[in-house]
Amino acid sequence: MLRTSSRDPRTMIILLILIVVVMSPLDYYLHTRTSPQDPEEISKIPIGSTVVAEMQVADPARIRKEPLIIHPDYLIKNIQDGDIGAVIYGLLTGTMMTPIKDITEGVGPGGRASEFEGPGMLTIKGDKLVVQPPANFIWAYKTPYTYAVKTEDGIVIVEKNKTIKRLSPKEIGNVASDYINATELEKWYKEAKVGDRIAIDFSLSNFSDGRLEVPPEDITRFFGERTKKYMEEYPEGAPIMAYMHHYRVEEVAEATSQLESYPEYDDIAREYNAKEFVKAWNGTIVPPGTSSPGKDTVQFTSSRDPKAPGGYASHGTCPPARALRDAVAQAGLPTPTGMSWGYFALIYGFDPATDVKVYNDGKYPIMIIMWTRGSGPSMVIHAKILRLVPM
Repeated sequence: MLRTSSRDPRTMIILLILIVVVMSPLDYYLHTRTSPQDPEEISKIPIGSTVVAEMQVADPARIRKEPLIIHPDYLIKNIQDGDIGAVIYGLLTGTMMTPIKDITEGVGPGGRASEFEGPGMLTIKGDKLVVQPPANFIWAYKTPYTYAVKTEDGIVIVEKNKTIKRLSPKEIGNVASDYINATELEKWYKEAKVGDRIAIDFSLSNFSDGRLEVPPEDITRFFGERTKKYMEEYPEGAPIMAYMHHYRVEEVAEATSQLESYPEYDDIAREYNAKEFVKAWNGTIVPPGTSSPGKDTVQFTSSRDPKAPGGYASHGTCPPARALRDAVAQAGLPTPTGMSWGYFALIYGFDPATDVKVYNDGKYPIMIIMWTRGSGPSMVIHAKILRLVPM
């Protein structure tokens, strides 16, 4: 009779109910006496790391296990969560993993980041390990990560103060970089002194949301090819809008200027310089609270000018500078560094692209749009300021 009754489903249900009734007070007692597990203990990667969907962020092996007899509810929760691995482990060992949803947010069964759009960040909130989805805008700064350092017998490649490679002068041309080509590196080597260094690869650091530095090899993976291309065009230290989504564009200001004719400074060269200025600044994004230069991938030509320091100046850059300055002023932003309110808007000694800086003291990012119409002295230069507002 005992054997028969033990197989009766009703008997089994009653036994389970009795176990829960008996163990619940003990469970409550243990929970009030046991401190929660430190979320950092279960993290697979450092807190502050950039995270994308399905990335392994928690290590199930590090999650606290409890006797199954004390926590039959953990078995039920893990079944409901679809964490089959935890269920099998618990049934085989008699110890059940704390349900991952009880100690995390944005983390699915097995410790992988749940589905979300864009580059998230691993963080801690209270007693939970949390995958924080990205804000509307994330920006950082272009930061030297890898250097070539000249030695007495060649160069060494250094990352984070650690030498990773030594090259003879003949091998310098084999250095692969998205920021400097072999010819430029060889020219630098010939002119540099022993101990001089030059940056050949860059990371993103000092993020707006406090996340950890992202090394060069992960930039495209986390932020896309467009961000990498933008980085390649701007100088060291420039703010880089790494990610943006769910925003609208508001046109807040527009200004124009005309090239006009100054034949004594070579109008053909002036037109070239004006177009290079426009190319340098078109598409530049300035996050709030930052100052941005233009691109450093442009080149200006110099014309003879006895009034200029050194006797030469990049004439033709003042007309587009006036358009940019006036548009920035209409947008309610400060006068760009390197500009004045005179007819000749650029201050001597400031590179029109990399020394001039636009400061955004507003609440939202801005984008500078520049273009030209026509050619010759009648060419008109347009500058527009767009505000990027989160939705």
